Amino acid sequence: MPKPAAERLQAIQTRRTPCDEKAKLWVQDDWSLRPVWKVPVDALLLNVDNRRFAAERLWAQEQLGRSLDPENFPDDERSVEALLLDKSHRVANGLIVGTPSKDYESLKTDWDRRGQETPFWIRPDGTVRNGNRRLAMIQRAQREAGDIGLEWVSAVILDPNEIDEAALLEMEQREQLTENFKVRYNDIDYLLALREAAVIRDVDWFGRDSIEQVAGRLQTTVEKTSAEVVRDLYAIKYMDLFLEDSRQAGQYHRLLRTLEIFRDIGRMMITVESDFTDDFDRVLQVLFAAIRASKAYQDIRQLRQMFRKDRSRFDRLAEDIAKEEAQIQPNTTPTLVSPTETSPDDSDDEEENGAHDAGRPSVTNYPPTIGRMIDVAIDGYQASLQGDVLIILREVINRLESLAEEGRLAGAISDLSEAKDTKAALKEIVEWADQYRGLLHDDG
Repeated sequence: MPKPAAERLQAIQTRRTPCDEKAKLWVQDDWSLRPVWKVPVDALLLNVDNRRFAAERLWAQEQLGRSLDPENFPDDERSVEALLLDKSHRVANGLIVGTPSKDYESLKTDWDRRGQETPFWIRPDGTVRNGNRRLAMIQRAQREAGDIGLEWVSAVILDPNEIDEAALLEMEQREQLTENFKVRYNDIDYLLALREAAVIRDVDWFGRDSIEQVAGRLQTTVEKTSAEVVRDLYAIKYMDLFLEDSRQAGQYHRLLRTLEIFRDIGRMMITVESDFTDDFDRVLQVLFAAIRASKAYQDIRQLRQMFRKDRSRFDRLAEDIAKEEAQIQPNTTPTLVSPTETSPDDSDDEEENGAHDAGRPSVTNYPPTIGRMIDVAIDGYQASLQGDVLIILREVINRLESLAEEGRLAGAISDLSEAKDTKAALKEIVEWADQYRGLLHDDG
């Protein structure tokens, strides 16, 4: 059970003992050697504002119906542990629980084999600012196995009078956003941390030059190229715009596992902003419609290609979507749904590996016809790229034959909700066949 802040402060002041070592930290643009102390684990507190699980914390607080507060609700300490160490988070008996992640198992194995490698960073009151996962692992081990060998840890104590929150934030970002730390941020949490770093540097989200300048300043912090940081800043920009457009600003937990979707939207909108300003609104409407229709990032990429190579098809799709969205009634406004369980995926894999395919927001009250429009447009675009006419014809035959199986076509026509559109589509097929029937005649 966490101690009150005053008690933790006193415990650290009176029980800490100096170590025969110093830690080299990058503080306010310079290296600094800091004394390291042995401090009691029972005087430390997990940082509930840890940026490593920012989106998951929003999700957890919505599920619990209140803010996480380990200092006043002792059971919340276990919930924070789960957010730090586990995957597939869910609510059980008023707690956030999960399944131990592979990264947690690796951390525990490494600690058991080598012990503590680097000191924690803590505030004088024991709040941990760097080392929360290790502290969570220790607390879990103490609770589950009564491990008395984990009662003390080494720590650097950072005085807020010397290192304020802004300076500490930059230190944390440099330490934790880099690629070489043991556990990478989940996708949206990475974007949120990058967003905070950009805001501190006074980014102008509507100025290309400003975004590029901030990206240049951040690239060494996150160990990416400037172009990659620009891409991710545009992903953040359009993630925020999407939430605002959905009237759910700041509710990032509803977009877990959608990093690749917003990266591709960012890539496309960089070009649209600079070269196709007149098309900005219609392009964004199509892309946001694809998200609401639960399309995967691969579909976003197809829409990007369609815009570049088949503008007439893209424009027709945009017009159809605009007409359909205009029919949405105010009392049925589409709403992003919060998942009941977070994704089982542990980390943000930089490139596509199939994991992101599951990261599709769930939206209520969005017309399913729009999803069909997007699928049909993408299918038509892909077919237009197919050079072998015989293959296309065989694919058409395969699809038509599948409609005849088990009375699927007749069933669709008898379904009152589908009959009108199904008959209209069938009529188009028949008319197309009649138009080209003459090609079957042998003139020779």
